[in-house]
Amino acid sequence: MANFSRSFKFRAILAAIAVCILMLLYSYFVADTIQTKVTDAQMTKVDGRFMIATEDRPLVNEDVWYRFKFDSGTVQNEAIRLKGKVVRIKKYGWRIPFFSRYENVVKIEEVK
Repeated sequence: MANFSRSFKFRAILAAIAVCILMLLYSYFVADTIQTKVTDAQMTKVDGRFMIATEDRPLVNEDVWYRFKFDSGTVQNEAIRLKGKVVRIKKYGWRIPFFSRYENVVKIEEVK
């Protein structure tokens, strides 16, 4: 009976760890949408990637092969065109200042 209890606890702990890992991956890879105002965007790259400044937070705009995103120039051009306007931004990732990590923009469109 004690052996079953140990194996059940061990499996429960492994399942809890797996659920936590899946939740972290989900929160990083699944895009969400924010509504904000673009304050600055330029066609020059900073550290090899485009930056978009908003009222809420800085965002990065870079191509990413695992999301099949290869249109960062087009997205950046749209951000420049919408500078000073309220926009809806689809983005994913986390902002981690210690590692200079920014959320990546997938899509930007004007709110009408």
